[in-house]
Amino acid sequence: MRVTVIGLGPGAGADLTGRAIEALERCDLIVGYTAYIALLEGQFPDKERRSTGMRREVDRCRMAIEETVKGKNVSMVCSGD
Repeated sequence: MRVTVIGLGPGAGADLTGRAIEALERCDLIVGYTAYIALLEGQFPDKERRSTGMRREVDRCRMAIEETVKGKNVSMVCSGD
């Protein structure tokens, strides 16, 4: 199991790279800041999502690691611009 950090790019998810799309398709869980998770609305509908508000970076990182230890492949999204 692994955590993959993915930059969403400058286009609100429209400019995802092929590798980013592949990682998001492979993962079990997408973790990120609430606004960044919202940018993926309508994409990857079968994925579990968890988010936190602004300034909760440590909480998001802990969440991603804890879920990986439990056996999930986690994609952590960030702005990437």
